[in-house]
Amino acid sequence: MSDKNRVVMLSSNFYPGFVGGAEKQALELSKALSRQGAGCLVLTRRLRGLPRSAKVEGIPVERLSSRLFLPAVFFWLLKHRGEYGVVHVHLAGSPAVPAALAARLLGKPCVIKLGGGMGLPAALSTSQKTFWGRLKLLLLRLAAPRFATVNSELVAELAANGFDGADYAVIPNGVDTRRYRPPSPDERAEARRKIDVKEGLVLLYTGRFAREKQLDRFLQAFADALKAKPAAALLILLGAGEEEETLKAQAKALGLETRVRFLPPADEVLPFYWAADALVLPSLSEGLSNSLLEAMACGLPAVASRVGGTREAVLEGRSGLLFDPQDYSAMRRQIETLLAKPALAAELGGHAREDAGRYDIERTAKSYLEFYARS
Repeated sequence: MSDKNRVVMLSSNFYPGFVGGAEKQALELSKALSRQGAGCLVLTRRLRGLPRSAKVEGIPVERLSSRLFLPAVFFWLLKHRGEYGVVHVHLAGSPAVPAALAARLLGKPCVIKLGGGMGLPAALSTSQKTFWGRLKLLLLRLAAPRFATVNSELVAELAANGFDGADYAVIPNGVDTRRYRPPSPDERAEARRKIDVKEGLVLLYTGRFAREKQLDRFLQAFADALKAKPAAALLILLGAGEEEETLKAQAKALGLETRVRFLPPADEVLPFYWAADALVLPSLSEGLSNSLLEAMACGLPAVASRVGGTREAVLEGRSGLLFDPQDYSAMRRQIETLLAKPALAAELGGHAREDAGRYDIERTAKSYLEFYARS
């Protein structure tokens, strides 16, 4: 592998510390790029108890000083200038500045990936609120990095913050469609047995229990839908977060103790996709959810808000049922639709699996390689 083809992935957090959607994409993209001959190395903060150098699923990881992370990034990129050809920054936080400046000094491409959604304050817009944030934006404009957005909606984020002339590409998140696949009948039966589901429709949410996810409204809509369309149904909420206790109390108050099951975050989510019939994603804002892509690849339709990348990935009536995030009645009606027609989930899920091919991680990696090479 030529050093000029090597990609340095910069992520403030990485495995095995705090892991969210950005970190998962950084790892999966690194593996896909390596399979296509580019090779990757991840730069991240060093957390207590972790070695400076390691490998995560075959990807080399260098952990730099957490307290002095920004200057450490800058000087590492200068010192190792001959060992890589591209800098790829996951999200536009403060580490993007030293990365972009170092790349500019060295004449190397720097790509900053924008995630999140426009419904809530996004990375660039949030920076406008403070002096240091505005300074960050000024330095980024001077460094002139490239930007990759996970959906077309986020292009407006660039224009709104003075980057309307920036070189950018819309490159969605990717999913490993070989790993995330529909289960065989035996695999599905075993997955449902392990979580003690015998019959009925299973709806799954996996992610943070945060206010912007609107799980409280979905719980209310689920309760109301069950009153209107009584059916055997279970809602699994897989995750953790600041809203957890409030949601548990709400479920109890709504009489949903046997209809809603709270489970802690799982290292392996695949069996839950295999046990479920549809994914729930009622968020106010989304970039392009990893859970959504994984669920689609497993043959699950989405009952989801019509926002961000979800609106682009899920085709209404083909691979899922959508509603405007503020439209409670529409949310309830879409739940009622599945309760009344359980077979519809499998029909929509078949199309979801087909459509997931557009987001295969190998296609995402190829798009990035073309973007890196663009003059």
